[in-house]
Amino acid sequence: MLEKIIINTDNLNDSEIDKYNNKVRAILIKDNKLLISRYAGITLLPGGKVDKDESLDEAITRELKEETGIIYNENELEKYLEVKYYQKEYPTRTNGTINRLLTTTYYIGKYKGTNLDNANRTLSELLNGFSLELVDIDKLPELMDEKSDNPRKTFFDTELNAVVKTLK
Repeated sequence: MLEKIIINTDNLNDSEIDKYNNKVRAILIKDNKLLISRYAGITLLPGGKVDKDESLDEAITRELKEETGIIYNENELEKYLEVKYYQKEYPTRTNGTINRLLTTTYYIGKYKGTNLDNANRTLSELLNGFSLELVDIDKLPELMDEKSDNPRKTFFDTELNAVVKTLK
């Protein structure tokens, strides 16, 4: 059964939510190392938003192809965790804030490398220094301690910390 975590430190009610988002992310592991993405001053796991009319399985395989250049088949990834994260005053890219509920489904699988020649990065990823790195799981907290001007960093760090705790 899929483990579920709810993060709601501000005790938001569903009636207070302005926007709902669905995302998928991958926990790709090799020898106690984890593939992370670094992007716009944020450390996160590879993945992204679920497109309209796209299943979660389709979204994670598409996102991994776009970001790593590697094709993962659905049978190589297992649904691992669902995180529902109520985010009060989440900073938007237009300098406003919203209350949002982000539901992220995490998949777990074996790291198969990268082929950046086959990756299909967005313009924003290219302009904001998107990179991939295989790091020791125990060193991840140090990476998240790095300073960033990105106002969304705290939200990403909170979720990533909750996910990493499930791996220990």
